[in-house]
Amino acid sequence: MKLIRYILLVLLMPVIPAGAQTLAGGQVRINNQSIVIGDNGQVMVGMDITLPADMQLSSNRVATLTPILKTKDNTYNKVLPAIWVYGRTRSIVQQREHSVPADAYTILRRKNGTEQVVNYSTRLPYEKWMNGAELELMADVRGCANCQKEESSAFVTRANLERYTVKPVVAFVSPAVEAIKNRAEEGRAFLDFPVNQTKIYPDYRRNPSELAKIKGTVDIVKNDANTQITEIDITGYASPEGKYAANGRLAQGRAEALKKYVMDEYGFKNDLFKVNSVPEDWAGLRDYVAKSNLPLKQEILSIIDKDENDFDVKEGRIKALDGGKAYATLLQDCYPALRHSDYTVRYVVRGFNVEEAKQIIKTRPQQLSLQEMYLVAQTYEKGSNEFNEVFDVAVRMFPDDPTANINAAAIELQRGDLQQAARYLEKADAQASATLNNRGVLKLLQGGLDEAETYFKQAQSLGSAEAGANLEEVANKRKDEAIFGK
Repeated sequence: MKLIRYILLVLLMPVIPAGAQTLAGGQVRINNQSIVIGDNGQVMVGMDITLPADMQLSSNRVATLTPILKTKDNTYNKVLPAIWVYGRTRSIVQQREHSVPADAYTILRRKNGTEQVVNYSTRLPYEKWMNGAELELMADVRGCANCQKEESSAFVTRANLERYTVKPVVAFVSPAVEAIKNRAEEGRAFLDFPVNQTKIYPDYRRNPSELAKIKGTVDIVKNDANTQITEIDITGYASPEGKYAANGRLAQGRAEALKKYVMDEYGFKNDLFKVNSVPEDWAGLRDYVAKSNLPLKQEILSIIDKDENDFDVKEGRIKALDGGKAYATLLQDCYPALRHSDYTVRYVVRGFNVEEAKQIIKTRPQQLSLQEMYLVAQTYEKGSNEFNEVFDVAVRMFPDDPTANINAAAIELQRGDLQQAARYLEKADAQASATLNNRGVLKLLQGGLDEAETYFKQAQSLGSAEAGANLEEVANKRKDEAIFGK
């Protein structure tokens, strides 16, 4: 792949049609203008110059069209080889005398009444002043080769030389098929029980809303024709208030009571449930204290973190702090939230074809596998909003999955969000060829050519086709810097 940079050309002739100027009674047209710079540092100027049928050049006259590359203030300029157009008599004389002008690009005999096209192409060494220069085509008509000009005009275009912009190729990974799609819905309920009791009273205090929340979670799965419940896990927690052994009985008993309630409501079998308990939620207590502004925060954390198995002793030490004021605050503001029941409804989801998956991804994307999402993405144009959105959803549903993160990083690299791409790449498989390629793309876009090249070579050794194309991008950027500087 050769390094070629196109210069934008805009005609500055507002009075007549773009790319045309009157000469000898006809409108000479310029088309397909280009100024490019190659990897050898040569500037190549090209254009198609059309002499129209109505351009009448008399037999003894000579027209010249001379391209000049110059700065706007004409401080610097470079006259390029000219096109010499002879009338019939002048052409015969030129051929008889075998005279060729020193600056001639080509010599053309004018055929009045006929459209003639000159495909002009020349090259010259690049110089820094050429960036932003104008290309001017000077045209004039003389009665003889060295006579005074009888007619002259100019065609002006503006050239803006641009630096090479890398266009790296990102890599996507097709996820593995998920044979069994295991999913889970989780929740936390704060049921209220009379002191030292384990029986659930559905109408007691907050229980109506908390039980409705639990049933809502179960209903989401149970009433979905695409899913089948495989297990319901319930874990009961008590607060550290009171004796540890008694709290253990309360936590387990209340978890069993919630199991019975759900069984009775839905007619589920006993073996569908798994019931556990945590006598006292010290982890929840620590989290609360760590985030609080309690006056004795560090002292309480030290007691909680002390390596000892007697939790009643821990509680006693907290009670003793500051005459019991700290404990009273915890009892009122923290302990109620430590009495909770966590539940998980586990289920399996059937497989979907692509058309089904295109609908499910809009409503219940968690029911799709990564592979199903990937197949949905392939139905959209690569780089389209719909294509990108699929991978955004995928990484939200599977935030720690390496494949989801590789593909999400690829999307962000294409969008130009390099910081987000870097975050996704941190969760990708570090040794995968796609990860190595995309890390190389990140470094390339950040300007680190050496690091990018290393990643691309590693990826290429693992079979990455994208890395091979990206190594050419690195080479092209290096050539660009060799010509223009960094």
